[in-house]
Amino acid sequence: MRICDSHCHLQDHKFSGDLQEVINNALNVGVECFIVPGWDIQSSKKAIKLSIVYEFIYPAGGIHPHDAKNYNRYAEDAIKEFLKEKKIVAIGEIGLDYYRDLSPRDVQRDVFKRQLKLAEQYNIPVIIHSRESMEDAISIVSAYNVTGVFHAFDGTIEQADRIIKMGYKIGIGGIATYKNSKINMAIKEVPLEGIIVETDSPYLSPHPQRGRRNEPAYIIYTLKWIAEVKSLSIDEVAEITYNNALSLFKI
Repeated sequence: MRICDSHCHLQDHKFSGDLQEVINNALNVGVECFIVPGWDIQSSKKAIKLSIVYEFIYPAGGIHPHDAKNYNRYAEDAIKEFLKEKKIVAIGEIGLDYYRDLSPRDVQRDVFKRQLKLAEQYNIPVIIHSRESMEDAISIVSAYNVTGVFHAFDGTIEQADRIIKMGYKIGIGGIATYKNSKINMAIKEVPLEGIIVETDSPYLSPHPQRGRRNEPAYIIYTLKWIAEVKSLSIDEVAEITYNNALSLFKI
């Protein structure tokens, strides 16, 4: 069984004491590919450094909406430098966050658009954060000739359908396994070809690990959940979503 964790922050300080053990745990359950997005300049640089050490780690670089207020010419030039790296697979994590609103919404939207424009210019996918902002995010990306993934998708069937018709994937992680998860019906209806799986480690641990530090090995719980919802084997879900991720990120 081959698995791609399409969104894990292995450069996070929560892994500083046992990163190799965390990676080994993931390899032991079949994770062969790790996409590691940044959320600011420094975390993006750390993701790139990890990709040099580990052949199965692929970095992404970008400015998260929480840090949109700090976006400037230096940040944009830094992203352009990241895009020169051979293993970089996406601009991300970028987008909108109307839940915490750590940057003004108009600033978030402007910075999101500027990074989408870069993705369009460089012909590279994007990794989108869209917490409590799904409709605005869908509307904004529709104006750009870009593809990518709506990470940590928690929307409706109708939203998932629109996203996939635009050529994007939806990223399904631990929150889907929570009791009363609202995306249950969406996942049942969405074709598996439109899905990639993720952990968002060290955050959003799946049931039954909820409340603990998340790690890529726990992706197995999300795969099992999708397999049950869609009445498929876990091997089939793992293989199709693995191929979806490699195709999207051109690995």
